[in-house]
Amino acid sequence: MSIENTFRTLLDNDVKKLIQHEKAVLSLQDTEALHQMRVSLRRMRSVLFIFSSIIPKKITKKMYMNLSIFASSFDKARDIDVYIETHLNKNELTSAERFFYKIVSKYKEKEYKKIKKILQSRKYKKFKKELKKWIKTKKWRKKLSKKELFLFKKNITPFATHFLNSYKNEIILYASGVGQTLGNEQAHKLRIKLKKLRYATDFFSAFFKNKLDDLQKILKELQDILGEIHDIYIAKELHKIFLHVKKSKKIYALIQKIELENTHKKEKLQEAFFIKWKLFIKIAQ
Repeated sequence: MSIENTFRTLLDNDVKKLIQHEKAVLSLQDTEALHQMRVSLRRMRSVLFIFSSIIPKKITKKMYMNLSIFASSFDKARDIDVYIETHLNKNELTSAERFFYKIVSKYKEKEYKKIKKILQSRKYKKFKKELKKWIKTKKWRKKLSKKELFLFKKNITPFATHFLNSYKNEIILYASGVGQTLGNEQAHKLRIKLKKLRYATDFFSAFFKNKLDDLQKILKELQDILGEIHDIYIAKELHKIFLHVKKSKKIYALIQKIELENTHKKEKLQEAFFIKWKLFIKIAQ
């Protein structure tokens, strides 16, 4: 399979998934559909990043920016969904938790309504139409040089091998500056880099049979750990909002309890990360 056909197929697959989940998200109830739409937008953005050595950023800049804008517009709603699943999804809630759940649910409803408005907007419909046309007509070809068009015809496997190896090295080099504890910003940046590498292994796994299985497994484990660390940071930010919305001693006490639990949880997650990180370096080399 050529590099260009792979590029086009990857984008086409995710734009179809994006559209597939729209109806469920518009119902304002399907949290998984929202997650999948967000993933599709981020995966398409990663495709543009991964292939940027052949299709320059100046060509994909507008598309990349729009993908980022719409993906980030889902962030708050997704953060609330994760928060509820992590802290308030229990068979039995205390009276304080039930009271808190109502506050959080109202905030969630507000964010989902914003997303519904975005999905029904002219701007989103125009973006979707342009994206589908851009993929279908291979509109990027008009701005590529003869050399870039020639490279686009080459087999995908050598390109994929080179990208995976070079990006693994870039991540290892970045992480070499990280100490024994991960700061919020360091953890977030590393999580984004590992997510892009994981998407790349997903995109290219079919061309390597089972050779990427171990790498994919450790990347998922690292991403899950860093994702939980990020969720702890987000929870702290959400608590500021919830306390501003409703000042209550019961809510404050509950939030203090959650944050104390999260502090201990973060320590354990960081320990787990560094154990898994050593394994990642071993597999990546």
